[in-house]
Amino acid sequence: MRWSNWFRKRAPAPSVRPFDEHALDASVPPTVEQSVEEGMLLADYATRMAVKNHIVVDTIQDGNPFDPSRHTVHAAEILRELADEQDQASARASGARESVAGLGGDAMHPHDYRDVDVANLRLREQAATMLASELRERAASEEELRAIVERAREDAWHEVGQAIEASLDAFSGAEALKENYEAERPARLKLLIWRDLAKLEEERGGY
Repeated sequence: MRWSNWFRKRAPAPSVRPFDEHALDASVPPTVEQSVEEGMLLADYATRMAVKNHIVVDTIQDGNPFDPSRHTVHAAEILRELADEQDQASARASGARESVAGLGGDAMHPHDYRDVDVANLRLREQAATMLASELRERAASEEELRAIVERAREDAWHEVGQAIEASLDAFSGAEALKENYEAERPARLKLLIWRDLAKLEEERGGY
């Protein structure tokens, strides 16, 4: 004989605790040093990519021999441009910080700063000022510039090598079976350099 479900012991309903935002760990704002370190990493990457593109165009498209000094000048220009941008960012943060001091209420959008944002704006201002200074120091260091150019040269060589391998793979199969394939191979490589790599530079240009 089976007992009715009414007599069966029901499992207790799980208790759900109400959400308490005060129980969450408070977020720790980054320090000025951490902000500057992150900014330098981004600036280094942007500079290296710009110099890599400069190397590809100068040596492959324009046919000039690789000369590090031709590219250290370009790297210094990029670093100084980035430093100028940080000066502008510092000025904007400073102006915003002064304009919202003592201003209460709720923000209406992400850039509607209030008095509670003063500390964060001051951090941005200080970090941007320090970052601009470090970028200019790097732009004035021949050793730093040559290190950037060397890493960019390695990136350029890797990228060009991949493009050549991909294009040569496309020529395999039926093309490789042609009797005049080897005779035409130098012309194909020249076409690759002047057309395909130029297209690659156009697609990946900028930083």
